[in-house]
Amino acid sequence: MKKLIEKYSKKPENLFGLLFMNFLFAYIPFALLIGLLSLFGIVPVNFNGEETYGIKGLLVILLFIPFVAFLLSFFTWIYFIIGNFFMKLFKKTFLR
Repeated sequence: MKKLIEKYSKKPENLFGLLFMNFLFAYIPFALLIGLLSLFGIVPVNFNGEETYGIKGLLVILLFIPFVAFLLSFFTWIYFIIGNFFMKLFKKTFLR
């Protein structure tokens, strides 16, 4: 148990950048599919409660990709930092 906690209680370097790139490249295919469907007038892109189609819908979804990746990365990073804090606290308290 001690080796397991010592191994996983270290925070990886540049965790936020790694999370951001993974979420960005995971979200790109979905967003491009929605953008192309919007371009051809099949599925609307909702922006400020307004359905948009065509080039405007494609541009909205393309500009939205980094924003979504940033939000997902930020909240996952915060979740990891909190968990890592408690793991280090557990390590200091119980595994001396």
